[in-house]
Amino acid sequence: MVCCRSSKVEDRKVKKPYLGGWKHKLTRIEYLNAESQTGPLRMPAKETCSKKVQYISWTEVFTQTPCHHPTQMWRPDCFVSSEKDKLITSQPYETYEEMMARLDYDGKARIIQRNYRIYKLLKHVREFAREYRELVANCERQEAEKILMYRRRHQQEILRRIDPKTRLDFDLLYDLVEKWRQDRLECAKRRFFRPARCAENYAILEKTVEMLKMIDEKRQAVQKRHRNRKRVKFIAVNCKPISWNGYKNMLLEMDTTRNQKARELKTIYDSLTNYKISRGERMEILTMLKKSLEAHNCIAAFDLIRLLDQELTYLAREMKGMSLDYFRERIVYGYLNFLRSSHSCCCVNNDVDFCRNVEDEKLREPIEPATKMCHSCMKLLPNHRFTIHGRMKRLTTCIGCTWLRERNIAHVSYDPYIFLLNCVRSEERKMESPSAVAFTMQKHDIYHLVNNIWHGHSVVSGNRDLFLLRIVRYDMKKEWSPWNCILLTDEEAEVHRWIKDLPSVYSEPLIERILLSHQLAKNQFKYVDWVRGYRHLREFEEEFRDEFRKIEDKAVYKPAIKVNDYLFS
Repeated sequence: MVCCRSSKVEDRKVKKPYLGGWKHKLTRIEYLNAESQTGPLRMPAKETCSKKVQYISWTEVFTQTPCHHPTQMWRPDCFVSSEKDKLITSQPYETYEEMMARLDYDGKARIIQRNYRIYKLLKHVREFAREYRELVANCERQEAEKILMYRRRHQQEILRRIDPKTRLDFDLLYDLVEKWRQDRLECAKRRFFRPARCAENYAILEKTVEMLKMIDEKRQAVQKRHRNRKRVKFIAVNCKPISWNGYKNMLLEMDTTRNQKARELKTIYDSLTNYKISRGERMEILTMLKKSLEAHNCIAAFDLIRLLDQELTYLAREMKGMSLDYFRERIVYGYLNFLRSSHSCCCVNNDVDFCRNVEDEKLREPIEPATKMCHSCMKLLPNHRFTIHGRMKRLTTCIGCTWLRERNIAHVSYDPYIFLLNCVRSEERKMESPSAVAFTMQKHDIYHLVNNIWHGHSVVSGNRDLFLLRIVRYDMKKEWSPWNCILLTDEEAEVHRWIKDLPSVYSEPLIERILLSHQLAKNQFKYVDWVRGYRHLREFEEEFRDEFRKIEDKAVYKPAIKVNDYLFS
């Protein structure tokens, strides 16, 4: 509604604001007053003026167009408003029971439940079938891995027989020769009479002596390689940079001038021991070494120069049919003697102060902190060179003397027993056992435990194949020990780990036999090596309890080597 009144308006030359209009309710289209939307008129140059203006009075008004009633009949009181309308007529009366019977909700619910149960059953069948296939595949893969591991152990044993390198490898060869000799003697005893048996025994003895001779030749070759590595140990130790743990357990390494010089000397030693080079290359190496020794005037340098001159003379004259192996060995030993005594001597500049400060640059082996005298060979050796087992009383014999003493009797291959011991230790680490008995036991103890207490066969099946036997806990809730273990095959051990009630599975005579073996083990493993006297293995284990759990599978960095840690000669 538009009203007209008289009012005073300030003279402001600005855009006229919105004054009013109309908006369609359905289409939302706005209709504005054209006259009221024009710009402001120019007013005379006066401060104020009086004029009639228009303003808006807002109202909320709704309008509706009339509804046209379409009709299909002649009567004005009966009509159909739209096509979507429904015409409802009366039906016969239906009771609640008749309606429920017609709708049949129970039948439809039974159909839904039956189909849902079939779907759930098929779903479980498919899930269980998938789990079964996965279980079968895992079992087949596990069996294949066991067979592959078994074959690899046999292949590794064959390779060790072909190329022995350690005492265990040679024990394996001696044990194989002893088994072959016993089999041939038994075969000759069954097949021949006394005269033919004597001839066969003589042939067996000759063959045995020949095989032992070949084994000793391989052993001497291995000892020679070991001596060659040992005599260069004082250089190889100094080739490694000094390492220690820094901030946040970070490994720090420092390469000193001694390390760099040791690597150069090691390179020269490798070139001197390489005999597969040509004559010209050999002469070039010897000439360079001779020039580097000219600045020295010590006895070790003069002896080495004399040997170098002799080999250069032989190589220059091309003397054919002459073996220089022994002569080259003398050069190598002379070079090592020079490095050990005079490689940093003060004979270069004859400076007394230089001779006093040069001790830090000498190449020497670190001193073993704990040593002991061997009563057999009368040598002062470190503690790790002595034979250790759980039933010993004191450290008296080194490993070498023990090995020589055992050569006079039947040789024993401790390789399968070491494998059993490693399996026990690995299992105890997985179960996070704080006990130290499994780590205190040695190969001799496992040999005694398997053969003398469990008689070398499985308690259940009687299998004697050492490659298949395992020593596991008897009571899985208690820690492993010689008086809480049982000798079973690999498959039997897997089943034994899941048994919760042992009397319900094992018979009473079997349990009594097992407990008797446990009591025998308690009596056998009684004494240990200790300074304060002979004590039981259980008492010895209590002092080292929880120590092996602290050992982590990470690199242990030793502190920097000092001059006082070296053996001066």
